[in-house]
Amino acid sequence: MKKTKTNTIAALGMVAFLGACQLTPDYAEPQVKLPESWREETAKTAAAQEKIDAQWWKGFKNNELNTLMAAALEGNTDLRAALARIDQARAATRIAGAPLLPSVDASAGTGWTRTNPSSGTTTSQNSGRAGVSVGYEVDLFGRNRAGLNAAEAGLRRSVYDRDALELVVKGDVAQGYFVILNLRERMEIARNNLENSRQVLRIVEARFNAGTASALDVSRQKSSLASAEAAMTALGNQARAAENALSILLGEAPRDLKIKSASLRTVTIPRIPVSQPSAVVAQRPDIRAAEESLVAANADIGAARAAFFPVLNLGVDTTVALSPLSSPASVALALAASAAAPIFKGGQLQGGVDRARARQTELAENYRKTVITSMREVEDALSAAKAARQREVSLATAMEEARKAYSLSRDLYEAGAIDFQTMLDAERTKLSAEDSHASVRLELLSAAVDLYKSLGGGWGTAAPKR
Repeated sequence: MKKTKTNTIAALGMVAFLGACQLTPDYAEPQVKLPESWREETAKTAAAQEKIDAQWWKGFKNNELNTLMAAALEGNTDLRAALARIDQARAATRIAGAPLLPSVDASAGTGWTRTNPSSGTTTSQNSGRAGVSVGYEVDLFGRNRAGLNAAEAGLRRSVYDRDALELVVKGDVAQGYFVILNLRERMEIARNNLENSRQVLRIVEARFNAGTASALDVSRQKSSLASAEAAMTALGNQARAAENALSILLGEAPRDLKIKSASLRTVTIPRIPVSQPSAVVAQRPDIRAAEESLVAANADIGAARAAFFPVLNLGVDTTVALSPLSSPASVALALAASAAAPIFKGGQLQGGVDRARARQTELAENYRKTVITSMREVEDALSAAKAARQREVSLATAMEEARKAYSLSRDLYEAGAIDFQTMLDAERTKLSAEDSHASVRLELLSAAVDLYKSLGGGWGTAAPKR
């Protein structure tokens, strides 16, 4: 009896020892060489301790944009689908964790037999049986635990994917709204140009009737007027397409959005605190999602390695039988333990390990690319913002001078001091300058949105920790 007890303790100790044998390699974050500072000098002067507000779009100080953003976060279909993917990942985690717990099954059955032997005596008998079985797989080498770890990493990745998608949707809503306002500005410029072209046509026709202008001048101005009308139509079509795109982002069918603002002048260009390159890695959900994919692949290596080793199953079966039902019940208890170990799989198991390692290597490179791509996106946004600021100054000067030149040329033409072509060229230059100046503010706002997105949009300030 004492020897049996000693053997039992030894067996339990061996199981505990084997249970501690985890074959999953220790996770190590891939090393990526990052720049110490940004190339743009304007970014180097930013306060390092400043953080981006998670509701960064409020920095544009436009209530209409705030309303649109709230509607998008509530109704965007892509975000709703992402939430469903999180629920799927959460369910997959529960499934992956189930093998770490015992399984319990119940069974029951009844029977009826009737015997009519040759003697002529007929007998009937009822019987019943009920049982409960408990099974448990001892996770000797961590295969099931590795599967759970991979599923948990997948759940975290799905959350980060959703956060990254939300950041994209926010940026698209802001830029879509800015595009609509820009098109409205440009339509107003085109409308003024159209009215101006009609006035000039009346002047040219009057001079033609007076014999001081040629039919060629009339034809040229009619052509210019038709081009202005065509430009108005094209801008109106672009505005409707932009409104339709914004409606989709809000999770609605295309409709009249009833946007009240008519100019980008109602939008403030915010000052954005620029983090150091090393901080951006912790501020972007797409980088965290790429890392969780790598964590899951690391766990898959452990599961693939564990497949080489035995599987130990423990079982307990309890059966209660009554035959016949009026007789006392009989109870049977059975304990069982089974082990199964692979001997020859034709390279299947080693192939599983090799595939898991190769997958980890692939995801490590994907992670590195995601990180360095984030650096490029910040640099591009900083460069675009700097270029747009410089362009705005130059284009403002060009617009003012073009307006002066056109006004002067019109007076000179009416006085007969210059030919019609000179005035027409001045008119076209003015329209182009006004249109370009209206567009450069859109460039500034778009660069601000891109910078917010590339820096993580304030996500890192409240990001969950792994």
